[in-house]
Amino acid sequence: MLCQALALVFGLAISNAHALDLAPRTGVPPPPGVSAASISVAHRSFEGTVAIGDLGSASGRVDRQNVSLRYGRSGELSNRPVYTYINLPLVDFDVGGSVARNEALALAPDQGVGDIAVAAAIWPYTNREAGRFLGVAGYLVLPTGEYDSKRTVGLNLNPGNNRFAAIIQTGWHQELSDRWAWSIAADVMFFEDNDEYIGDDVITKVPSRFEVKPYASYQSALSYQANSALTLAMSYYVDRGAESRNVGSEWGSAINRERYGLWALMTLSARTQLNLSYKSTIDDASGLELKENVQLRLIRFF
Repeated sequence: MLCQALALVFGLAISNAHALDLAPRTGVPPPPGVSAASISVAHRSFEGTVAIGDLGSASGRVDRQNVSLRYGRSGELSNRPVYTYINLPLVDFDVGGSVARNEALALAPDQGVGDIAVAAAIWPYTNREAGRFLGVAGYLVLPTGEYDSKRTVGLNLNPGNNRFAAIIQTGWHQELSDRWAWSIAADVMFFEDNDEYIGDDVITKVPSRFEVKPYASYQSALSYQANSALTLAMSYYVDRGAESRNVGSEWGSAINRERYGLWALMTLSARTQLNLSYKSTIDDASGLELKENVQLRLIRFF
């Protein structure tokens, strides 16, 4: 059916797998005893045309805006730097194109509280004199966001995903000179099954289980510190995996995407930083193409 096909293709790209992009110089551990509170505003857009057998195709654009509140604290564990944080997103969706105009899909913008994420990072190797750091982090996404199984039919615009997800990430940071630095990172995301993807009161009368395969992301960044108040950077990302299916159906196509990012990290005062990033795709063979991703984050240290 048209509704079910779109739910699989669009719903995956928007709600089920997002790369965990690190800001340049995130690989440098902060000194212990520092707290940070931040608020970020982000806009991410997707576009695509989906072929649906004999029913033709449907094109659409989805804009996802979110405001995220984050609190973090640095410390030490066995004389090694650690950092933990909790992140709460507030999500808003908007839909355009023929998908939005199709009355059979009964689509409407959705908004609400997203899934809370908690993270912990440790640096097993640090050499501040040489500017070399190796970090390992774990992330847990909790099914705390607003979710309604009826909203997965047609286009999944739920702020929450109704399942746990976990990410393991490792990264290396290297200072190249007084102004230049380079970093690389890789992560894998694992998903719990969503046992109520389509509720038992919608279409099939039987609850549907939604499965997502692991999702891998690789990233690298080159940063330049123009002065004490401004750092500029370029980044490159490769995203792979996250095939999905309703149990009993075939696996859908994987995310297959390469992206670039441009960053400006601005120090406004000794305790305040403003980060601006713009990201877009170099090549995207996914079912729904990621067009752009803009984020502004204000951080206050205390």
